[in-house]
Amino acid sequence: MKKHLLFILLALLSVLVSFGQGTIRGKITDDKGETLIGVTVVLKSNKAIGISTDFDGNFSLKIPESTPQILVISYLSYKTIEETVQLSTDQVLVKNFVMISSAQALGEVQIVAKAVRSKDYYVEQIKKNSATTIDYISSETMKKTGDNNVTAAVTRVSGVSTNGAFITVRGLGDRYVKTSINGSRIPTLDPFTNNIKLDLFPASLVDNIIITKTASADLPGDWAGAYISIETKDYPEQLSLNVESSFGFNSQSTFKNIVSSQHSKTDLLGFDTGLHDRDHNDFNSPNLFPNQYQQFVAIGLAPYFNSIGVTGNTPWNNYYFKLGLVQLGLLAPALINDNVAYTDAKNKYTTGDYTNQAFNKINSSASKTGQSFPNSWNTKLRNAPLDFSQSFSLGNQTTLFGKQLGYIIGLRYYSSIINDPNAEAQRIYPETYFTLSDEKRQNTRETNGWSALCNIAYKLNKNNSVSFLFMPNFVGVNNVKNGFEIKNANTTLTQFYEQRRQLVYQFKAEHYIPRNKIKIESNASFTNGKSTAPDFRNIVYAGDGTSTIAIDPTNQPADRYFRYLKDNLFDSRISAEFPIGNKPDLPRKFKFGGSYQHDQQKFDQYHYYFRRGNSVAAPQSTNLDEILSLNNFSINNNTIDWVYFQDVLPINHSIGRSDLTSGFIMLDYTILSRLRISGGLRVEKSHIYTDIFLFDSIGYIKDDIRRNYAQGQPNANPGEINKASILPSANIIYKIKNNEDSPVNLRFNFSQTVARPSIRELSGAVIYDYELQANVQGNPELKMVQVNNYDLRLESYFKNNDNVSLSLFYKDFRNHIELEYSDVYTWGNVDNSNVKGIEIDGRKIITSHLELNANITFANSKSTFVRTRKQTVGTTTTIFYEDTVKRQMFGQAPYVINGILSYSFKHPDLILTLSYNVQGPRLVISSNVSSIPDIYELPRQLFDFKATKKISKHFSASITAKNILNSPIRRSYKTPVEYKLYDKYTYGTGYLLSISYKL
Repeated sequence: MKKHLLFILLALLSVLVSFGQGTIRGKITDDKGETLIGVTVVLKSNKAIGISTDFDGNFSLKIPESTPQILVISYLSYKTIEETVQLSTDQVLVKNFVMISSAQALGEVQIVAKAVRSKDYYVEQIKKNSATTIDYISSETMKKTGDNNVTAAVTRVSGVSTNGAFITVRGLGDRYVKTSINGSRIPTLDPFTNNIKLDLFPASLVDNIIITKTASADLPGDWAGAYISIETKDYPEQLSLNVESSFGFNSQSTFKNIVSSQHSKTDLLGFDTGLHDRDHNDFNSPNLFPNQYQQFVAIGLAPYFNSIGVTGNTPWNNYYFKLGLVQLGLLAPALINDNVAYTDAKNKYTTGDYTNQAFNKINSSASKTGQSFPNSWNTKLRNAPLDFSQSFSLGNQTTLFGKQLGYIIGLRYYSSIINDPNAEAQRIYPETYFTLSDEKRQNTRETNGWSALCNIAYKLNKNNSVSFLFMPNFVGVNNVKNGFEIKNANTTLTQFYEQRRQLVYQFKAEHYIPRNKIKIESNASFTNGKSTAPDFRNIVYAGDGTSTIAIDPTNQPADRYFRYLKDNLFDSRISAEFPIGNKPDLPRKFKFGGSYQHDQQKFDQYHYYFRRGNSVAAPQSTNLDEILSLNNFSINNNTIDWVYFQDVLPINHSIGRSDLTSGFIMLDYTILSRLRISGGLRVEKSHIYTDIFLFDSIGYIKDDIRRNYAQGQPNANPGEINKASILPSANIIYKIKNNEDSPVNLRFNFSQTVARPSIRELSGAVIYDYELQANVQGNPELKMVQVNNYDLRLESYFKNNDNVSLSLFYKDFRNHIELEYSDVYTWGNVDNSNVKGIEIDGRKIITSHLELNANITFANSKSTFVRTRKQTVGTTTTIFYEDTVKRQMFGQAPYVINGILSYSFKHPDLILTLSYNVQGPRLVISSNVSSIPDIYELPRQLFDFKATKKISKHFSASITAKNILNSPIRRSYKTPVEYKLYDKYTYGTGYLLSISYKL
């Protein structure tokens, strides 16, 4: 971090000394969007003043005079460009040039503004010239729609839908959608999913998001729905400063009393300072009914019994008890066999203070342990403040030690609250579908976090450059639920606080060898990730709090979970690319490379629960805080009202590691001006291993009887996958209309990809999930998924910047993985699945002020599998029945519709944007039991509106309304005749006022 700060300080210092000359900067490409390396840029009046473009096609030339100068831009096989420029002292002029091949008819020289990565036209050019099928959303569009994080932004893309903070593409989610940051992977930090939560990344630190939908050999091969690349902010060509403050109002939370929990002093910063956490080495279990030997040891007779060879493992008998009474002076040695004397001594022992002393000494530590847990079971009410967000970024390009240096630093803090005071949840009887329970809930989610970005690029010379990126992300989410079950008159209080931390370090080096025209790129990324869920509390009691509360923790939950996940991921890759032939009008290139990825995980879970002590009756009150007062965990007259126990199981501690080594070769070859083929082969060798920490450290082999950690449970076996995958891919692009301004392209793709189980899914560990309110167990027998992908797209672009595309896709899955429910929630393989669909995507400029972007996706999917009702105890499996099931694919939405309508006023400078999103019913929890129906998330009509007004040259303001219709999130059982409610949450309409300054 100190090194990053030093670079920033030097860069800022260099800004002050680098002025005094006019500078022209820009990028030079050909008419197909390919960068041109080694283009000569000189002054016509003095050819000694000049420069050539680097491997990115960039140039920067200082012009010492303020009089008009003629730039001469020349390159072999291209038409020479002459451009007149006039710069004032200290002025920085940014111009890009597009060169036309001399083999083509002479047209106009094209000069455009700087290719800014955050603009639509920049990514649109990438889309036109890409060998693969891609879609995108730029920072420019995000500003129009008011999306403040990546999750919200990507829902505008064709075929994309959301599942909380996660996304699905073409109906495929989780393991079938892979996300990278600048091309590198980062860990998920979620034990129940395979992809990262995209709401972690603020839109203000992102230039664009590219969604690749067809595979290529130079991309990782473990995805099927989409490969998403989040491109962070690039340094600008000249000094840029952006500051934005936002204040939000929610119709159901702001300035209202919401259900909440205790906060630590740093909760507002996205992390806990220890209020919620504890030292798990300092736990002592109670012994409510100590035996006679334990009592004698507690009151000081251990040395005596040791001297006669009596220990805790010695079978106890009445004679040893008599010897103890003798040592206490209650029984004379000569009367040890006198029954009258013995009875008298025994009565003195039991009615005297001896048993009290023993009980107090044995349980004093356990009592202190009980009092060390805070009495934080009860929820609290607090008045919700305004949502708030503050972002800042500063960037520039200057010189350091005579070399070009670009930098950008950014910071964003955010705080938000959503609340539903009238949430609903129901559970039904199997087969009959009558309502079993009907719960009304108060549900609140408080989110606080911050993200930062420091990106520095240093050009060693025109052919070599390096860049460094550091991006820390901190977020803390406090989930609180008060539920009252009407039929059983039970109240459930649940408090789940989770903090996630990611420290992302990235290095990139780019090199160009002029002699062979080879471009070499290497990348390395390391992410230090940690997720902590301290003191996840769940308690159920009889009553609604208005009358006497009855707590029965023996039969109803009263649990505290502490969950820790450490995930460190290293990702590296290197590639080389060189052109084939020397025909500028027919681009041809060969590319090869390799990568290595290592993921190391450690998971720990601690489970505590309180139970009745040895008192005659439990404390009674109408107040939960009084019943669970810390005084009731203290010893009183040889009794304790409440005590804590710990669930000590080996499966609460697991480890895992994953190594992925890959190599690829690919050819991108333009056969004719209209026909281009891009294809290659990728080989990936994966080794995933996970096991219970104790069993792995001892060296127990698979199916060792000692792995049967609990009676009635299957063996906790290690999970391992060690397999090589050969993954071909081919893309054919035919230009039906070969026109640079208005091309019409036909694309066909075939590829083979895979999807691997995660470390968590292969592990035998059992984790309690807040969303499901149930245990989720891994499956060491999971197999890899094999996928065949077929894609056909017709795309047409028009001179007025309109465009339209039509895509057909088909995907065939072998061993598709999904989350299923029988006795417990777990992951299983589905034999055969497929999905086929159609996408229509377009942009229409209706008038000079009105623009429409819209897309619609229809998909049809099918999974076929044998549903088995079985039970495994140890190594013995009993099968109760089997039947063949055909149904919709897990996580797949049958349709997705997006629309963005924008109207721009010139006077006043105002932009109005209306956005719409809806997705069809998706299977989100599948059942492996015929009597229990599957659970679907139902369609949600989302309308958002944003108005942006430019106040002055540097200031602008905007007003955003999110979820205007206050559409609820609904999950329902799919019974043979209807959808029956599973749960429903309505979080209100959000209004956001933002004021920004831009230099």
